[in-house]
Amino acid sequence: MMTPKENLLEHIYGEKPEYVPMTLADIQVCGFLYPLEQPVKPGKDIFGVPWAVTREGAIPSPGYVAFDEVSDWKRHVVFPDLSLYDFQAFAEAEAQTFPQADRSEKLYTLMTACGLWERLIAFMGFDNALCALAEDPDGCQEFFEAMADFKIACANKLIDAYHPDIFLICDDVAYARGMFMEPKLYRKILKPAYKRIVEAISSRGIIFQMHCCGKCEEVVPDFIDIGAKMWHSAQRMNNLPKLLEQYKGKLVIEGGWDTAGPASRIDADEETIRAEVRRCMTEYKKPGFVLCASLFNEKGNGFIIGDPRTEYIFDEWNKYKFF
Repeated sequence: MMTPKENLLEHIYGEKPEYVPMTLADIQVCGFLYPLEQPVKPGKDIFGVPWAVTREGAIPSPGYVAFDEVSDWKRHVVFPDLSLYDFQAFAEAEAQTFPQADRSEKLYTLMTACGLWERLIAFMGFDNALCALAEDPDGCQEFFEAMADFKIACANKLIDAYHPDIFLICDDVAYARGMFMEPKLYRKILKPAYKRIVEAISSRGIIFQMHCCGKCEEVVPDFIDIGAKMWHSAQRMNNLPKLLEQYKGKLVIEGGWDTAGPASRIDADEETIRAEVRRCMTEYKKPGFVLCASLFNEKGNGFIIGDPRTEYIFDEWNKYKFF
Protein backbone atom coordinates (compact mmCIF):
# COMPACT_ATOMS: atom_id res chain seq x y z
CA MET A 1 0.00 0.00 0.00
CA MET A 2 1.17 3.51 -0.81
CA THR A 3 2.11 5.98 1.90
CA PRO A 4 -0.18 9.05 2.16
CA LYS A 5 2.57 11.08 0.50
CA GLU A 6 2.94 8.70 -2.43
CA ASN A 7 -0.81 8.45 -2.87
CA LEU A 8 -1.35 12.22 -2.89
CA LEU A 9 1.45 12.73 -5.40
CA GLU A 10 -0.32 10.26 -7.66
CA HIS A 11 -3.41 12.48 -7.47
CA ILE A 12 -1.44 15.66 -8.15
CA TYR A 13 0.41 14.34 -11.16
CA GLY A 14 -2.47 12.44 -12.68
CA GLU A 15 -1.24 8.89 -12.26
CA LYS A 16 -2.95 6.02 -10.39
CA PRO A 17 -3.75 6.75 -6.73
CA GLU A 18 -5.03 3.98 -4.49
CA TYR A 19 -7.53 5.94 -2.42
CA VAL A 20 -9.13 9.32 -1.71
CA PRO A 21 -6.94 11.29 0.74
CA MET A 22 -8.38 13.38 3.56
CA THR A 23 -6.94 16.65 4.82
CA LEU A 24 -5.38 16.42 8.30
CA ALA A 25 -5.38 12.64 8.01
CA ASP A 26 -3.09 12.40 4.98
CA ILE A 27 -1.66 15.95 4.87
CA GLN A 28 0.35 17.80 7.51
CA VAL A 29 -0.96 21.36 7.60
CA CYS A 30 1.33 24.02 9.05
CA GLY A 31 1.37 27.80 9.37
CA PHE A 32 -1.24 28.01 12.14
CA LEU A 33 1.14 30.01 14.35
CA TYR A 34 2.58 32.29 11.65
CA PRO A 35 1.28 35.65 12.96
CA LEU A 36 2.55 38.38 10.64
CA GLU A 37 -0.24 38.55 8.06
CA GLN A 38 -3.06 37.29 10.30
CA PRO A 39 -2.52 37.48 14.07
CA VAL A 40 -3.29 34.40 16.14
CA LYS A 41 -4.45 36.69 18.97
CA PRO A 42 -6.38 40.00 18.80
CA GLY A 43 -3.98 42.70 17.67
CA LYS A 44 -2.29 44.26 14.66
CA ASP A 45 -0.73 42.50 11.70
CA ILE A 46 2.59 43.34 10.05
CA PHE A 47 0.94 46.29 8.21
CA GLY A 48 -0.67 47.72 11.34
CA VAL A 49 -4.17 46.50 10.53
CA PRO A 50 -6.07 45.51 13.70
CA TRP A 51 -7.66 42.05 13.75
CA ALA A 52 -10.48 40.54 15.77
CA VAL A 53 -9.75 36.90 16.65
CA THR A 54 -12.35 34.49 18.03
CA ARG A 55 -12.70 30.73 18.25
CA GLU A 56 -14.26 30.80 14.76
CA GLY A 57 -11.26 32.51 13.19
CA ALA A 58 -9.84 35.96 12.48
CA ILE A 59 -11.04 38.98 10.49
CA PRO A 60 -9.84 42.58 10.18
CA SER A 61 -11.51 44.58 12.95
CA PRO A 62 -14.96 45.72 11.76
CA GLY A 63 -15.05 49.41 10.95
CA TYR A 64 -11.31 49.81 10.42
CA VAL A 65 -10.38 51.69 7.23
CA ALA A 66 -6.82 52.74 6.42
CA PHE A 67 -7.85 54.49 3.19
CA ASP A 68 -11.12 54.68 1.26
CA GLU A 69 -9.70 55.44 -2.19
CA VAL A 70 -7.42 52.81 -3.67
CA SER A 71 -5.40 55.56 -5.38
CA ASP A 72 -4.24 56.60 -1.89
CA TRP A 73 -2.66 53.27 -1.01
CA LYS A 74 0.96 54.46 -1.45
CA ARG A 75 0.46 57.13 1.20
CA HIS A 76 -0.77 54.61 3.76
CA VAL A 77 0.90 51.26 3.08
CA VAL A 78 4.41 50.79 4.45
CA PHE A 79 6.02 47.53 3.39
CA PRO A 80 7.78 46.01 6.41
CA ASP A 81 11.42 44.97 6.58
CA LEU A 82 11.13 41.17 6.69
CA SER A 83 14.71 40.81 7.91
CA LEU A 84 13.50 42.05 11.31
CA TYR A 85 11.39 38.91 11.84
CA ASP A 86 12.56 35.44 12.83
CA PHE A 87 10.62 33.12 10.51
CA GLN A 88 12.57 30.13 11.78
CA ALA A 89 11.28 30.83 15.29
CA PHE A 90 7.69 30.74 14.01
CA ALA A 91 8.30 27.32 12.45
CA GLU A 92 10.03 25.96 15.55
CA ALA A 93 7.24 27.18 17.84
CA GLU A 94 4.68 25.41 15.70
CA ALA A 95 6.70 22.19 15.64
CA GLN A 96 6.71 22.25 19.44
CA THR A 97 2.97 22.98 19.67
CA PHE A 98 1.51 20.55 17.15
CA PRO A 99 2.51 16.92 16.50
CA GLN A 100 4.67 16.69 13.39
CA ALA A 101 4.38 13.99 10.75
CA ASP A 102 7.21 12.00 9.22
CA ARG A 103 8.08 13.91 6.04
CA SER A 104 8.69 10.64 4.25
CA GLU A 105 5.06 9.70 4.99
CA LYS A 106 3.10 12.91 4.40
CA LEU A 107 3.26 16.08 2.33
CA TYR A 108 3.43 19.35 4.29
CA THR A 109 1.05 22.15 3.28
CA LEU A 110 1.94 25.65 4.47
CA MET A 111 -1.31 27.61 4.74
CA THR A 112 -0.97 31.41 4.50
CA ALA A 113 -3.73 33.95 5.02
CA CYS A 114 -4.80 37.23 3.47
CA GLY A 115 -4.17 36.93 -0.26
CA LEU A 116 -4.09 39.92 -2.61
CA TRP A 117 -7.84 40.60 -2.73
CA GLU A 118 -8.30 39.94 1.00
CA ARG A 119 -5.38 42.28 1.77
CA LEU A 120 -7.13 45.10 -0.11
CA ILE A 121 -10.25 44.40 1.97
CA ALA A 122 -8.16 44.45 5.16
CA PHE A 123 -6.98 47.99 4.33
CA MET A 124 -10.14 49.46 2.82
CA GLY A 125 -13.04 47.53 4.29
CA PHE A 126 -15.28 45.33 2.17
CA ASP A 127 -17.60 48.00 0.74
CA ASN A 128 -14.77 50.32 -0.24
CA ALA A 129 -12.83 47.46 -1.85
CA LEU A 130 -15.83 46.49 -3.98
CA CYS A 131 -16.30 50.12 -5.04
CA ALA A 132 -12.60 50.33 -5.92
CA LEU A 133 -12.98 47.40 -8.31
CA ALA A 134 -15.69 49.28 -10.19
CA GLU A 135 -14.28 52.80 -9.98
CA ASP A 136 -10.52 52.30 -10.27
CA PRO A 137 -9.53 48.84 -11.51
CA ASP A 138 -6.16 50.16 -12.68
CA GLY A 139 -5.44 51.42 -9.17
CA CYS A 140 -6.40 48.00 -7.80
CA GLN A 141 -4.07 46.31 -10.26
CA GLU A 142 -1.20 48.57 -9.22
CA PHE A 143 -1.85 47.67 -5.58
CA PHE A 144 -2.02 43.93 -6.35
CA GLU A 145 1.25 44.00 -8.30
CA ALA A 146 3.06 45.78 -5.46
CA MET A 147 1.58 43.40 -2.91
CA ALA A 148 2.65 40.45 -5.08
CA ASP A 149 6.26 41.54 -4.62
CA PHE A 150 5.76 41.44 -0.86
CA LYS A 151 4.07 38.03 -1.06
CA ILE A 152 7.00 36.63 -3.04
CA ALA A 153 9.50 37.95 -0.49
CA CYS A 154 7.41 36.47 2.32
CA ALA A 155 7.04 33.15 0.52
CA ASN A 156 10.79 32.77 0.19
CA LYS A 157 11.26 33.42 3.91
CA LEU A 158 8.52 30.95 4.79
CA ILE A 159 9.84 28.26 2.46
CA ASP A 160 13.29 28.57 4.01
CA ALA A 161 11.84 28.19 7.51
CA TYR A 162 9.04 25.64 7.09
CA HIS A 163 10.31 23.60 4.10
CA PRO A 164 6.78 22.85 2.84
CA ASP A 165 5.87 20.61 -0.07
CA ILE A 166 2.75 22.66 -0.86
CA PHE A 167 2.30 26.44 -0.49
CA LEU A 168 -1.31 27.57 -0.07
CA ILE A 169 -2.55 31.16 -0.29
CA CYS A 170 -6.06 31.97 0.95
CA ASP A 171 -7.92 34.51 -1.16
CA ASP A 172 -11.71 34.35 -1.32
CA VAL A 173 -12.48 36.10 -4.59
CA ALA A 174 -15.97 34.60 -4.54
CA TYR A 175 -18.87 33.98 -2.17
CA ALA A 176 -21.68 31.39 -2.12
CA ARG A 177 -23.46 32.72 -5.22
CA GLY A 178 -20.59 33.80 -7.42
CA MET A 179 -17.54 35.99 -7.95
CA PHE A 180 -17.01 39.34 -6.23
CA MET A 181 -15.79 40.60 -9.60
CA GLU A 182 -16.40 39.70 -13.22
CA PRO A 183 -14.07 36.90 -14.38
CA LYS A 184 -12.68 39.17 -17.10
CA LEU A 185 -11.74 41.72 -14.42
CA TYR A 186 -10.13 38.99 -12.32
CA ARG A 187 -8.06 38.00 -15.35
CA LYS A 188 -6.97 41.58 -15.96
CA ILE A 189 -6.08 42.83 -12.47
CA LEU A 190 -5.44 39.78 -10.27
CA LYS A 191 -4.33 36.92 -12.48
CA PRO A 192 -1.03 38.50 -13.67
CA ALA A 193 0.05 39.22 -10.09
CA TYR A 194 -0.77 35.69 -9.00
CA LYS A 195 1.03 34.25 -11.99
CA ARG A 196 4.24 35.93 -10.79
CA ILE A 197 3.69 34.60 -7.27
CA VAL A 198 3.11 31.06 -8.49
CA GLU A 199 6.14 31.17 -10.76
CA ALA A 200 8.34 32.30 -7.86
CA ILE A 201 7.04 29.57 -5.54
CA SER A 202 7.17 26.87 -8.22
CA SER A 203 10.77 27.82 -9.01
CA ARG A 204 11.62 26.63 -5.48
CA GLY A 205 10.24 23.17 -6.29
CA ILE A 206 7.07 23.80 -4.27
CA ILE A 207 3.53 22.84 -5.35
CA PHE A 208 1.19 25.86 -5.39
CA GLN A 209 -2.36 25.61 -4.07
CA MET A 210 -5.05 28.29 -4.38
CA HIS A 211 -7.73 28.67 -1.72
CA CYS A 212 -11.17 30.03 -2.52
CA CYS A 213 -14.22 28.68 -0.69
CA GLY A 214 -16.86 30.42 -2.81
CA LYS A 215 -18.51 29.75 -6.15
CA CYS A 216 -15.47 30.41 -8.30
CA GLU A 217 -15.71 27.70 -10.96
CA GLU A 218 -15.59 30.34 -13.70
CA VAL A 219 -11.94 31.07 -12.87
CA VAL A 220 -10.80 27.53 -12.06
CA PRO A 221 -9.22 27.32 -15.56
CA ASP A 222 -7.26 30.44 -14.61
CA PHE A 223 -5.97 28.73 -11.46
CA ILE A 224 -4.59 26.02 -13.72
CA ASP A 225 -3.23 28.55 -16.21
CA ILE A 226 -1.14 30.36 -13.58
CA GLY A 227 0.37 27.05 -12.46
CA ALA A 228 -1.73 26.00 -9.47
CA LYS A 229 -1.81 22.23 -9.00
CA MET A 230 -4.45 22.19 -6.24
CA TRP A 231 -7.60 24.09 -5.22
CA HIS A 232 -8.70 24.35 -1.58
CA SER A 233 -11.36 24.22 -0.15
CA ALA A 234 -13.76 23.65 -2.98
CA GLN A 235 -17.40 23.98 -1.93
CA ARG A 236 -20.37 22.03 -3.23
CA MET A 237 -22.07 25.08 -4.81
CA ASN A 238 -19.49 24.54 -7.56
CA ASN A 239 -20.12 21.68 -9.99
CA LEU A 240 -17.38 19.53 -8.48
CA PRO A 241 -18.20 16.26 -10.31
CA LYS A 242 -17.95 18.08 -13.64
CA LEU A 243 -14.77 19.89 -12.67
CA LEU A 244 -13.14 16.67 -11.43
CA GLU A 245 -13.82 15.06 -14.78
CA GLN A 246 -12.91 18.10 -16.85
CA TYR A 247 -9.59 18.82 -15.14
CA LYS A 248 -8.48 15.31 -14.26
CA GLY A 249 -4.69 15.22 -14.17
CA LYS A 250 -4.48 19.02 -14.20
CA LEU A 251 -5.90 20.12 -10.84
CA VAL A 252 -6.50 18.39 -7.52
CA ILE A 253 -9.74 19.52 -5.90
CA GLU A 254 -9.56 19.50 -2.10
CA GLY A 255 -12.90 20.08 -0.40
CA GLY A 256 -16.38 18.70 -1.06
CA TRP A 257 -17.68 19.03 2.49
CA ASP A 258 -20.87 21.09 2.87
CA THR A 259 -19.54 23.67 5.33
CA ALA A 260 -22.89 25.50 5.32
CA GLY A 261 -24.91 22.34 5.86
CA PRO A 262 -26.13 20.42 8.92
CA ALA A 263 -22.98 18.29 9.24
CA SER A 264 -20.93 21.41 9.99
CA ARG A 265 -23.16 22.75 12.73
CA ILE A 266 -22.05 22.67 16.33
CA ASP A 267 -24.88 20.29 17.24
CA ALA A 268 -24.33 17.87 14.32
CA ASP A 269 -24.99 14.30 15.44
CA GLU A 270 -23.24 11.08 14.45
CA GLU A 271 -25.54 10.03 11.62
CA THR A 272 -25.58 13.52 10.07
CA ILE A 273 -21.78 13.56 10.02
CA ARG A 274 -21.49 10.03 8.66
CA ALA A 275 -24.07 10.79 5.97
CA GLU A 276 -22.06 13.80 4.79
CA VAL A 277 -18.92 11.66 4.46
CA ARG A 278 -20.89 9.12 2.41
CA ARG A 279 -22.33 11.87 0.20
CA CYS A 280 -18.85 13.24 -0.54
CA MET A 281 -17.43 9.81 -1.25
CA THR A 282 -20.36 8.97 -3.53
CA GLU A 283 -20.43 12.21 -5.52
CA TYR A 284 -16.71 13.02 -5.74
CA LYS A 285 -14.82 9.75 -5.42
CA LYS A 286 -12.47 10.17 -8.36
CA PRO A 287 -8.73 10.59 -8.87
CA GLY A 288 -7.98 14.24 -8.19
CA PHE A 289 -10.31 14.57 -5.17
CA VAL A 290 -9.17 15.13 -1.59
CA LEU A 291 -11.84 15.15 1.12
CA CYS A 292 -11.55 18.25 3.31
CA ALA A 293 -14.00 17.76 6.18
CA SER A 294 -14.99 20.50 8.60
CA LEU A 295 -16.24 20.15 12.16
CA PHE A 296 -16.78 22.91 14.70
CA ASN A 297 -17.71 22.86 18.36
CA GLU A 298 -18.04 25.41 21.15
CA LYS A 299 -14.24 25.81 21.33
CA GLY A 300 -13.52 26.15 17.61
CA ASN A 301 -12.22 23.90 14.84
CA GLY A 302 -12.65 20.32 16.01
CA PHE A 303 -9.78 19.04 13.87
CA ILE A 304 -7.37 21.42 15.61
CA ILE A 305 -8.59 21.65 19.20
CA GLY A 306 -10.15 18.18 19.35
CA ASP A 307 -13.66 16.78 19.06
CA PRO A 308 -14.78 13.19 19.71
CA ARG A 309 -17.05 13.37 16.64
CA THR A 310 -14.03 13.40 14.31
CA GLU A 311 -14.00 9.64 14.97
CA TYR A 312 -17.17 9.33 12.86
CA ILE A 313 -15.52 11.13 9.93
CA PHE A 314 -12.38 9.00 10.02
CA ASP A 315 -14.34 5.77 10.43
CA GLU A 316 -16.71 6.47 7.53
CA TRP A 317 -13.92 7.74 5.27
CA ASN A 318 -11.90 4.58 5.89
CA LYS A 319 -14.87 2.47 4.77
CA TYR A 320 -15.16 4.15 1.38
CA LYS A 321 -11.80 5.73 0.55
CA PHE A 322 -10.33 3.02 -1.73
CA PHE A 323 -10.99 3.08 -5.46
